[in-house]
Amino acid sequence: MTTTYTSPFPTPDVPAQLQIKLMKHGDKLVMLPAAALEALELAKDPNCSVSRFSLLVQRDTKLATDILSMANSAAFAPVSPIVTLHQAVVRLGFWQCRNLIVASSVASLMQRIPLEQEWIREVLAQHSYTTAVVGVHLNRVMSVGFHGEEFTAGLIHDFGRLLLAVVTGDDFGMVDPLDFDELAEADAMLDRETAGVGTNHCELGAWFAGQNGLPESLVHVIRLHHTPFVPGPHQKLVALTAAADHLANHLQRFGDADSYDPESNYGITALAECGVRRATEVFLDIVDTLIEAVLDDAHGKCFQAF
Repeated sequence: MTTTYTSPFPTPDVPAQLQIKLMKHGDKLVMLPAAALEALELAKDPNCSVSRFSLLVQRDTKLATDILSMANSAAFAPVSPIVTLHQAVVRLGFWQCRNLIVASSVASLMQRIPLEQEWIREVLAQHSYTTAVVGVHLNRVMSVGFHGEEFTAGLIHDFGRLLLAVVTGDDFGMVDPLDFDELAEADAMLDRETAGVGTNHCELGAWFAGQNGLPESLVHVIRLHHTPFVPGPHQKLVALTAAADHLANHLQRFGDADSYDPESNYGITALAECGVRRATEVFLDIVDTLIEAVLDDAHGKCFQAF
């Protein structure tokens, strides 16, 4: 793997022994397959044709199938079924398809990443997808202005926790109990991880994402979703993901709207500071309806696509 991470922030601090542990897994931890990397580059070409882009992605049958599955999921809510990649590009556009490529590649890696305890994968997959769905809903109702990257950001924000599970094995529970009680102890959680392995899931995930050539915006989301007030070029996406993560944590613990305190959602406060108009007022008005919609999407058709 080659370093591609560029950022106004210092390079993520990951001990060399952890880097070596992860690199030993080789192809099992490749985040973007060759077809995905080529397609992402091709999508940047303003002269790229729909047919050329579609044919390139179709070279990877699994990638093409996963993209179509996600494009038809509740998260993207197509008016009518999308049955071909060509149709997906025409309807969604290159930018949205670019986000789908990253999202489907991340989802695929999450399913094949080597873990000693399968329950960790299942719990984090559910949480990641719920966060992604919350992000999509928040982006729509609050008119934040993203076009699919909010879904990918939610899906990948906690990828570092899976990497912690890879490097810690049976000791993972001592580093991360996966209780999703993060509001009262976010700093304590990161400190516990650092004390156990020399880094935390935000730093480890950001390092890995940078090594794998993911867009800088996603690297920042992974690294800063617990600190959304840190100024930066992608702060609005970080704040949206933090807001989605906050609500998803509650749903992971309790499964319903009971006892949720929307005023404690610091991600919404960060969105307001990023210039999202009436962010707090809108969130307070729609949070109950939002939770109902998210539960329907994240545990129904939408989760099946994952």
